[in-house]
Amino acid sequence: MPRPKGPGLNPVRRKRADGTATFDWYHRPTGRLIGRERDGMPRERALAIAAEMDEDMRAPSGPPSGSFGELCALYLASPKFKRRAPRTQQEYRDHIEILRSAWEGVPVAGITRKAVAVLHAGYAATPWRGNAILRTLRLVLNFGIHDLELPGLVRNPAAHFDLHETSPRSQVWDQARIDAFLDAATAVAPRMRKALALLLYTAQRPGDVLTMARPMMWQDGEGRTWIRLRQAKTGEAVDVPCHARLGAELAAPEPPAKPGAQPSTLLLPSPRGLPWRMRNFARMWDRVVARANLRLARQALRARGGLPLARVEEAREAAKAAVRAALISDLQRRDLRRTGVVQLALAGATIPQIAALTGWKIDHAQRIVETYLPRRGEVALGGVERWEAAPAPKVVPLAGRKRR
Repeated sequence: MPRPKGPGLNPVRRKRADGTATFDWYHRPTGRLIGRERDGMPRERALAIAAEMDEDMRAPSGPPSGSFGELCALYLASPKFKRRAPRTQQEYRDHIEILRSAWEGVPVAGITRKAVAVLHAGYAATPWRGNAILRTLRLVLNFGIHDLELPGLVRNPAAHFDLHETSPRSQVWDQARIDAFLDAATAVAPRMRKALALLLYTAQRPGDVLTMARPMMWQDGEGRTWIRLRQAKTGEAVDVPCHARLGAELAAPEPPAKPGAQPSTLLLPSPRGLPWRMRNFARMWDRVVARANLRLARQALRARGGLPLARVEEAREAAKAAVRAALISDLQRRDLRRTGVVQLALAGATIPQIAALTGWKIDHAQRIVETYLPRRGEVALGGVERWEAAPAPKVVPLAGRKRR
């Protein structure tokens, strides 16, 4: 029986036990199996599939020349992108994937301000994400204008664009909520005591705290323990001196690990001795918050003598609102970094000292302190207390000017 050849089709003859023959159909250029005759695929169908595969191979690979997709691919392969910190790269990739799904084949010069406005307006419900995607779009288009000098792309349609209104987070943990969390962690999840201490007293991001390990620790000549790390988001190298309370938590015995747990050098390993998955860490953190909220609610109710009678609905609702205000409801793990900065400033730390600890630029640290510190009553109280303790100042009035 002659071999039934076809363009792009490679038939392989198989002999059956009864002496008859059947064919397996393969795509000749790629070697991929298309189907088998014994499974019901006829030669005509195999030829049609092989022709489609040939057509796909002849089609140009990658985004069209001059398209937005090509610009994105060039940016992702550029040294400018590769110099970004790994976490920033992942964030940009996420944003660029969204942008490419909308404008992959669109010519770069065809992206108008109207198109940008429509895309940005679609994120009104999640303004932070919409603004971040717009900034990434602006960055990619600037790369096309200034680095590649693409013809037809003279102005950046995403430049000078109004962003969604977003209110910056200003929450800080007060000592009552910190103590409630620590007490609850002792009962529910002792590992979370160390987690809070690391977040608060190192003033670092949660992602960096979860990667801290004992090889990063060292001691100076005065016996002070330090943690040396490189921040994932910015790539900044930071030396963090350990606060005395953090040192006490690090010196505390480790809670019992699960059977079969691996030995770990991490300062904050999971119960299995492995690096935490963020969702598992968040789940255990939330368990501690729920336990702390229960204790805080009971304390608030005892302080108020219980809730008013049900028939006094307005007073009852006001009492419930006061109890809810005492809970850990709007506080997040990342707010502990800001809390540490505020506590540093209240203790008299200078802006360069805060910047050295957090890894921020001097001007950024100045803006943070200017934003969150002046509004706090502790600052005014500390100033008045120093004023009261100071000797009576001698106020010399300025001599008045004579008018001529």
